[in-house]
Amino acid sequence: MMPTKETFMACETLPDSADSLFSREATWQSWLEVERALALTQAELEMIPQQAADEIARCAMLEQLDVDALAADIERTMSPVMSLVRALAERCDGDAGGYVHLGATTQNIILTGKVLQLQCAHRWLKGRLANQLELLAALAEKGADWPCVARTNRRHALPITFGYKVAGWIEELERNIQRLELAEKRAFVLTFGGASGAMHSYGEQGQSLAQAMAGRLGLGVSRVHSRAAVDGLVEYIGVLALFAAGCERMGQELYTLMANEFEEVSEDQDEGVVGSSTMPHKFNPKYAVNLLAQAGELRSLAAPALETALPSHEGDAACNFRLYTLLDKAGALAYQLAVSQQTLLERLLPNPARMQETLMANAAPLMSEQVMLELARSIGRQRAHDLVHEAITRSQDTGNSFATTLFEHDTVRRHYSERQALEAALNPLHYTGQSRQIALQLAASAQASAKRLRSTLNEETA
Repeated sequence: MMPTKETFMACETLPDSADSLFSREATWQSWLEVERALALTQAELEMIPQQAADEIARCAMLEQLDVDALAADIERTMSPVMSLVRALAERCDGDAGGYVHLGATTQNIILTGKVLQLQCAHRWLKGRLANQLELLAALAEKGADWPCVARTNRRHALPITFGYKVAGWIEELERNIQRLELAEKRAFVLTFGGASGAMHSYGEQGQSLAQAMAGRLGLGVSRVHSRAAVDGLVEYIGVLALFAAGCERMGQELYTLMANEFEEVSEDQDEGVVGSSTMPHKFNPKYAVNLLAQAGELRSLAAPALETALPSHEGDAACNFRLYTLLDKAGALAYQLAVSQQTLLERLLPNPARMQETLMANAAPLMSEQVMLELARSIGRQRAHDLVHEAITRSQDTGNSFATTLFEHDTVRRHYSERQALEAALNPLHYTGQSRQIALQLAASAQASAKRLRSTLNEETA
């Protein structure tokens, strides 16, 4: 059975995969959930007898139907909802079956069922993201004082700390969580207006029916129930694609830092894991590679999703069928990506000693900015820049150290009266800017965000 609001799993028991949530059987059950909600709501509004609604609700469970017979009928009719409605109606006792699907149309059922499936996956996703925020918070706090080198254009830039790097991942993840939450009110919406959306079959009770059904299902409600209005779901896929890009950015950097030339991080792999079938010395990254493959696949869904935002007139099955397929794929992939990212963070082994070794391998030139700013006090910024740049170039040409080359300038000797003072100024371990403070600030922010997410999930499932 597809998990509903009442059966949503708590964060600590989140599943390893969301594939089952979008299976054929789960999809059929989501349609039955909608039919159940429709009948019970119609009974509340005295549109159908309460006894009939109760019987429909009792039978709206896939295990009560002959699944093989249902599949065969769907293949014959090419109208899956009609086949399901028939099977449900036949299962009901008395005349209750005559009230199944009263006034609804196929897309009302399919689209609402898909929204329910996606909303469940979304809750699971937020549970995983809360876990990731806590893992990143711990990593940022631990790494707040681990000096390493910043790289811009893939070249050494300035000294930072590893915690500062993690802080950037935290802030991007928090932004993606904000986007996901903002998209909820536009994606998880009931559109239930009958064949053309204008409530022909429900008349004056149509809006009341939609409002009450939405409340029962835990959804928002459309003001115009046009079957062609799918932009909220298209937006949601786009937001998931942005989430994938954030995962990919972090994963790509960690993947790079695992290279032999860096070895600033590695993965904690279980005994018996094989790196290469032909090169026994290889210890290849596994978790980072898995994350990157999944992130790239999810990110690539943004463009085809936009193509489905162009249905014709008041409804277009061609666009809708493509959208349903993308929603299944995006919902399952996003959750799997979150699982993979959590696993990578749990398995990550930072190497602070190697980070510092890389930083100190050619440390002095990394301090060119600080020396330039100090000299600028007396000779101006541009002259100081040119002097320091020329010293770096000359030290590379002559093979002399950067400190030795700098100290040959009278201007530098006037500012740093002793060579020892210049050497101290060229120590990158004391020039990491606000790296530590930012790392600790974002670690605290991540913890607060995780706590808020868990609180929100508990409220939604209470």
